[in-house]
Amino acid sequence: MSDARHRARQILSGEAHLGDVDDWRQALISARDGLILVWVIWVGMRGMGVTDHAGRILVSAGLGISLYLGMTTAIATRLRLRYYESELDRERREIRDRPEHEREEVRTLYAAKGFQGALLERVTDVLCADDDRLLKLMMEEELGLFIHHINHPLLVGVWNGLGAAGATLLLATPICFQMPISTEVWMPSSVAILLVALAVTSARVTHRGVVPVMASWLAAAGLTGGFTYFAAEFLAGRP
Repeated sequence: MSDARHRARQILSGEAHLGDVDDWRQALISARDGLILVWVIWVGMRGMGVTDHAGRILVSAGLGISLYLGMTTAIATRLRLRYYESELDRERREIRDRPEHEREEVRTLYAAKGFQGALLERVTDVLCADDDRLLKLMMEEELGLFIHHINHPLLVGVWNGLGAAGATLLLATPICFQMPISTEVWMPSSVAILLVALAVTSARVTHRGVVPVMASWLAAAGLTGGFTYFAAEFLAGRP
């Protein structure tokens, strides 16, 4: 079986395994989003002057948010897979029904890479001699679709839901056992510490700069939290 068809069937049958950079990055983003959403809920409650049962409210909200993030990432992944499947079928039909057109596309692609004359024709002959190799080429070179980077939607959804649940519960559960005055110290400090930890991990996994990632995530939490607090105070009619 060709590499292209093997990878396509692997994805479409859900046999891929967790571990690609995109999987870890998306799970960390879900954890970040869950964390910031729980933070925003608490800030809104604080602006409204709501302190009763804050811990239980935030725990239940965190679980609901985690379920939502897991579901949306699973649905988004499924839509991507269906798109890739349709592109595979389309390319396969074009290779079968319009071989000369596909050959001309290959020639154009490799002419743009600097191949010319007899060398260009030999490269085109080699690549077009095998339908499976041509399918792989057109998916990756023409469309930029690397299907092996995507895992089964259920796996992606569960992983993202667990990531968000872990972050939100770590933040919200201790509030169930704290006095309101302690919560005012716990929430901002814990949000900052957890966001820094997630940002550092995300930066290392994706080989990005730690400081820009950390600064952007903390700024997002600070700006949304500040806006929510003043909006809640205004709506509550508090001075």
